[in-house]
Amino acid sequence: MAFSSTDSVFTFRPGTVADAPLLADLGWRTFDETFATYNKPEDMEAFHPTMYAPELQAAELAEAETEFLIVEVNGEAVAYVKWNTAPAPAEIPGQKPFQISRLYLLQAWTGRGLGDKLMQLSLEKAKENGHDVVWLTVWESNERAIRFYQKYGFKEAGELTFVLGQDVQRDLYMMREV
Repeated sequence: MAFSSTDSVFTFRPGTVADAPLLADLGWRTFDETFATYNKPEDMEAFHPTMYAPELQAAELAEAETEFLIVEVNGEAVAYVKWNTAPAPAEIPGQKPFQISRLYLLQAWTGRGLGDKLMQLSLEKAKENGHDVVWLTVWESNERAIRFYQKYGFKEAGELTFVLGQDVQRDLYMMREV
């Protein structure tokens, strides 16, 4: 599958266990670009190995209920989305929930329609597979992401605690019907 913007052709491919190092690197780079300016360096450093180690990515890639879609430009990974069909938390109603666990783009590739394309693909996948609700989590201070999700009909459905190093933060559950 391919998608073109004004100056680039994006290709999409499923993630495989061999992509664990790539996803660890890309996941951390996008997380760091997005959140480093809002958090203490020591909290970011402490968080890094708890979420973006290659072994952790390999374990996620091996989970039956998890799927990754990697986006490349000229063979270089620039974004990915992680989907999950495991049971949702109690705050998320629905018989067959579908989670957008990560929708990550390197900042150099934002503003080109790629985030919209990944969201559209996510919603299409949820519909095609008979899911009744799509949900995700987002940091309460990530206003840009919240606006993006609201554009697609996501509404706040609850909150959860997110620990980044020593910093206890508030994330929001957001959801929408399929």
